[in-house]
Amino acid sequence: MAAHPGFDVDIEMQDKAVDLIAERIDIAIRIASNPDPSLIGRPIAACDSVLVAAPDYLAAHTPIRSPEDLTAHSCLSYKQFDRPIWHLDKGEEHAAVAVQGKLSANEATTLLSAAIQGMGVSMQPVYLAHSAIARGQLSVVLPDWQPKAMDIYALHPSRRNQPPAVRALLDALIAHFAGSQWAPVAI
Repeated sequence: MAAHPGFDVDIEMQDKAVDLIAERIDIAIRIASNPDPSLIGRPIAACDSVLVAAPDYLAAHTPIRSPEDLTAHSCLSYKQFDRPIWHLDKGEEHAAVAVQGKLSANEATTLLSAAIQGMGVSMQPVYLAHSAIARGQLSVVLPDWQPKAMDIYALHPSRRNQPPAVRALLDALIAHFAGSQWAPVAI
């Protein structure tokens, strides 16, 4: 905004995909493995995730030594229509674990807060969890197993008649995230 003081910005935060054309949204930032193919976009950053739980939760429950051990734990999952399945990789090994728990939500910071409060194991984006890990509020679970990485996309409905403000925002996002990575997780 400082670089373009004549532009107005209206931010709408939602944790669901909306129809950009119907909602008259110029640009969306989405974390996805496969973004909507009807939209124009490009990845602007990687979004790695990590499994975390509060130290008190881990001390009070059976140890988690393998992905299969997660089935005996309260897993805080992102709200989905189907039963949540966490996909984890360790080198060439892959595990798909159907997890269960008493709390699901459609918003990541709610699950992060629940994990900090000792309510279970959560799969969190590194950019959200790294400071809670650094403060000792959360511990990394199964550090050798990595959840599937996703990308952060800047998406827009069309290149035609693209307002200068949208082009400027896209350029600024691309420049900001070029070559950068989120803070590393201290294990």
